[in-house]
Amino acid sequence: MAESASPALKTFSFGGCDFSRTSPAVGALSPNTQVLNIEIGFEEALKLHLAVGECIRKLNSYKRSTTVGKRTALNIAVHLSKNRVTINETKLAAKD
Repeated sequence: MAESASPALKTFSFGGCDFSRTSPAVGALSPNTQVLNIEIGFEEALKLHLAVGECIRKLNSYKRSTTVGKRTALNIAVHLSKNRVTINETKLAAKD
């Protein structure tokens, strides 16, 4: 059986990067924490920039005059246990 000639498409993430540290530290986070600072080195920031750009280009391909098109969104997932940030496509919740 012949395999498809087209390349495999990403199905989950547009990419991401590793981060150096958070302030406050993950162990010091509490329900009262108002801001979480995430330090990302230059090389890793370039990876994050590319991932955000790729996701935005994909979102821009949707017809924005439709309800479905207007609900598309970018999701930034911060994996605190892995010191990693990933970029994903998502949909906004429907307005009541």
